[in-house]
Amino acid sequence: MFTKEILIWLHVVLASFWVGGMMFLSLVVVPYVKDKPFRNEAFQEVGRRFSLYGTLLTLTLLLITGLANAYLIHGGLERRTVKEKLVLFFLVVIISLVHDLWAGKRAVDSEYHRRWAKVIGIFNLLLGLVMVYMGVRIRLGL
Repeated sequence: MFTKEILIWLHVVLASFWVGGMMFLSLVVVPYVKDKPFRNEAFQEVGRRFSLYGTLLTLTLLLITGLANAYLIHGGLERRTVKEKLVLFFLVVIISLVHDLWAGKRAVDSEYHRRWAKVIGIFNLLLGLVMVYMGVRIRLGL
């Protein structure tokens, strides 16, 4: 039982960091930095750091804890909601890579890429919120 509690706790903490980090960036960092003369440098540095911790590390650990929870608590990947969340997770990974490696890296020199980075980032945040909702449904047995 203790292992299940720790895995669920860790999964919730990781999801909170990932989704909360995206919300913090969208609601606090972006409005503050967007009119500053150091805007490009700030976005690149914050993006690089969040990409490492908020995307690479966190999503990797979310996959591990999510699969562990699926097997230890729900008996595997048989439930439809668990499968749907896993598919959505891999879609988020792909979208995150496109955002971080394509749009985000080119946003400094290109208004086109800057707009795409914004759209992709917002879409990824919305998918993250849907995944949190799906996690609640899975935990409630729905």
